[in-house]
Formats: sequence, structure tokens, C-alpha cells
Amino acid sequence: MDWIYSWITPPQPLNFEGDAVSLNSAGETMLSLDFETEAISLKSGAPKKVNDFHMGPGTLKVSMLLHSEARENLCKAMRSTEGYKGGSFLYFEGGKEKKKFDTDRNYTIFRQESYFHWLFGVRESGCSGAVNCDTAEAILFIPRRDEESVVWKGPIRSQSWFIERYNVEECFYVDQISSVLSSRGAGKVYLMEGMNRFSYVSTTAPTFNYMEMFEVDKKTMYPLAVAGRVRKTDREVDVIKYITKITCEGHKRVMRSVRPGIMEYQVSSIFMYYCYKFGGGREMGYIPICPSGDRSKILHYGGQSAPNDFQIQDGDMCLFDMGGEYHCYLTDITTSFPVNGRFTETQRTVYNIVLETMQDVVNAIKPGYTWREARRQCYKSLLGYLKREGLVVGEVQEMYDAKLHRVFMPHGIGHFIGCDVHDVGGQASYWCWSDSEVKHVDWYDDSLEWCPLERNMVMTIEPGCYFNDVLLDPAIQDEKQGKFMVADEISRYRGMGGVRIEEVFVITDGGCQVISDLPRTVEEVEAFMSNPAPSDIPFLDTF
Repeated sequence: MDWIYSWITPPQPLNFEGDAVSLNSAGETMLSLDFETEAISLKSGAPKKVNDFHMGPGTLKVSMLLHSEARENLCKAMRSTEGYKGGSFLYFEGGKEKKKFDTDRNYTIFRQESYFHWLFGVRESGCSGAVNCDTAEAILFIPRRDEESVVWKGPIRSQSWFIERYNVEECFYVDQISSVLSSRGAGKVYLMEGMNRFSYVSTTAPTFNYMEMFEVDKKTMYPLAVAGRVRKTDREVDVIKYITKITCEGHKRVMRSVRPGIMEYQVSSIFMYYCYKFGGGREMGYIPICPSGDRSKILHYGGQSAPNDFQIQDGDMCLFDMGGEYHCYLTDITTSFPVNGRFTETQRTVYNIVLETMQDVVNAIKPGYTWREARRQCYKSLLGYLKREGLVVGEVQEMYDAKLHRVFMPHGIGHFIGCDVHDVGGQASYWCWSDSEVKHVDWYDDSLEWCPLERNMVMTIEPGCYFNDVLLDPAIQDEKQGKFMVADEISRYRGMGGVRIEEVFVITDGGCQVISDLPRTVEEVEAFMSNPAPSDIPFLDTF
């Protein structure tokens, strides 16, 4: 019955006797310990070692300064808001582990809530954090652990460990939030509450005991935090470039490993294996989308209703949309190619239509260019190339006005990339700050249409062309759209599914930089796939 006793026994405070305390070369204490409040903080003026995150030799070292910079930028924006009062604090709640239905097992490997990660970089679950908005100094609140948990979860980390590991100024326990904020003279506490305008899922403001002691603001911070995640710092861009490189190499391994007869899920396993083994990417940015043949017209294939479970046949076109994740930053890349390494005439035609559409959009993008302009360029280019190849007839502008592009490309042209694959900020009116000022940016509600692009925004462009009977047949019969459709020519392409090409790019001072590096032209793809498969995929010979 010992397990019952350990379950009902209240968790005990950590014993700080003998706890390691950092000293400088003169033997002076650098960390202060308050036994009454059980808090450890960095003494004023003490030099601070900044740790980094990495997954071992050969993987990217990510400085915790990335998160300090995010806190400083957010505080700067908050202090610029009308009615801001000195002595205010920003409060955030991290993610919690979730059990699988009624079992004692976690549903998935814990992944930190994205806003909390952006600001603190903390990997552990059950934490909270506060930031002094005047100074950008951070306080981390951690859950208490009882001594019995050491057997199951390993050593109990000290508060000084959290301070040094995550580059914060102080560390307390989660049951001390209100007393700590009160002792710091918090005049107002800002909380996160708002709707993600990409998913249309709302964030509910966190709560803590005795929160009624403080003046609370649930409206001001959310749009500013969104804007801060949209415009990346150089350190954030470096992390995304790293995982994009790893992801591209994973796609290349897949291109050289596939063959007729392989299962779609085996393709995703090759990619996941590569990202974890060679890049330290334990998690994927999203469920790999690995359709082949006619199934490539299913835009979000790979989920429960279409779980990458078909065998790829000779002659099939593959559409593999896969992205890795590293330190909670991720990427999103799509490749399309024939499983046997040689394009048929119709596959080549559709592929080139999509590739040229991609190139037109990328060549036009630069700071100040709006997403509305990019959308218009993408859809009109697609229609123009479909007309060139004889699948549609008429004036491009008239086809565009009739929304004919939606028949062949029933999705948007891209999205922001960051701590989420469809990153925040895409579809609402928010504040963005430049290096010298805070300014208001009006973002259109439907899909970034009015958003002027700025330096260090990281985005995808993903044009596609699909042949889905569910969309083609009604369009051919439609009074407005049917007159443009060349039904006999279109019928030659039915059954091939579709093609999508997705690149990741960063807005630069003078244009944009495509950071995904893959064989893209027909000639490049065929030449690349003609080389032998790598030898470090141990299970290839079993296919």
C-alpha cells in the first residue's frame, strides 16, 4: 500500500541544505537563496553564463538569448501601448502533459505551448512564467516534485538549475505566483487571451490562486505577442534555417530510397528516421503527408481518414509534404516526383506549370509586397500556364474573376512558419513593430491579403495543381466556369492526382531568400533520383 501513501502525502518543499551555490573567482556568492520564500535569484551585477539548447555533437546550438530577446521585444511593444502603467507584469502559462483517455500514459511526447516556448524556451511541463514589463526580467515558476518521483522521472532539478539553464532572473514554485507578484508590486497583470486567426481556435486566459488581488488585462497583450512571433529575430531565423536544411536532406533521402512497391508509411518513416538521427529532430512539425498516385489530390492526406497506408505503384506521382522540428521551431516542405524517377508527358506538364508558378511568385516578393499581391500573382500565373498547355481557354483576368483557380488549386498560397507549422499572425489586425517605432498593420481577415511583408518574416509558398473530380465536374457544368474548361484535354490528366511544390523563404532587405534547397526542375529531379540510395537506411533491402 506504499503507493497509496505516496499518492496522498502532500508534496514537501525541497531541502536546500547543501544545495550547490555558484561562486565567482573571488569566492563571492553569485546566486542568492531565500529560505523563507524558497526562491533563488541571480544577484544584481553578477555575470551571467548563457546556456544553449542542442541535441549533441553536430546539432545546432541555440542560445537562450533567443528567448531573452523575445521577452525584451514584447515588453518594448507593451510599454508603447496607450495607458500602460509602470510596474506591470506579463504572465504566461506553459503546457501540461495530457493523459491518453483514461490511462496513466501520456497521449504524446510532451511539446511545450508555443507562446511559452517563444518567451522562455522551457522544455518541462507544468511551468508558468512572469516578466517584469519595465525591465524584461523573467521569473520562472516550476511545479514541486516529491522525492518518490525521482524513481520514475529522475533527479529533481534545483531552482538554480532552472535559472542557469533558461537564462531567467528568478525561480519560484507554481503555488507562489500571487505572493511573488504581490511582493514585486505588480500594478497590473497582462494575460494572453484571443483567437488564432488561422485556426479560429481561441486561447483562454490562464488563472492562478488569488488572481483577484490584481488588476488584470486580457486584451492588450495577445495581438502584440502574435506580432512578435510573426517578425523573427536573426536567432530564430537561424533555427528555422537549420531544421529546413535537415528537412531538405530528409526529403533527398526519400527521393533516392523510394521505389515501386514501397508503402507510403515507410516513406514517412525514412524521413522521420533521418531527421532524428542526423538532425536531433525528435518531433515532426506535423503528421507527414505522403500520398501517391490519385491520392495526391487529397490535400491533408496522412491523417486518420487517409493514413499513408497505400502501396506506391510504378508510374505513380508522389507528393510528399513533410517537415521536421527542432527546439520547437519547424519547417514545411513539399516535393513531387515520379516514384520510378522518370516523368511521363502529363506529369512533366503539370509539374512545370506548378514550378513556373512558384518561380513567378518568389521573384516578385520583397519587403512591402503584400500577401494580396502574392496571391493574385500565384493564381493568375497558374491560370496562364494552364491556358498555355491547353487545359483552359479565355482571358486570364476573366478566369480569375470567375475563381477558376480554385478548381485546380483549392487552397491558399502559403503561410507563416515559426513555432507552429501554420504560424500565428496570418489573418487579423495586429501591431507590428519595426526597429525604431511601433506601427499598426491592417491584416485582412481571410488570408494575409493586406499584410505587407517585412524583413525576417519566414513563410512558405506552396502552389499546386490537382485533378479532383469533385471539383472538375461541377466546374465543367457551371455556367460561369464551364466556358473556360477544355474537358477533353482535362480528361487526359484525371487519375494522376496532383502536384504541389512548397518552398520556405525569408524576407530580406531587398527581396526574399529561399532557404529550402532541393532538386526542383524536371532535369534536376531525374538526375538526382538516378543515383543509388544511401546505405545508412538499414531497412531498405526489406522492401
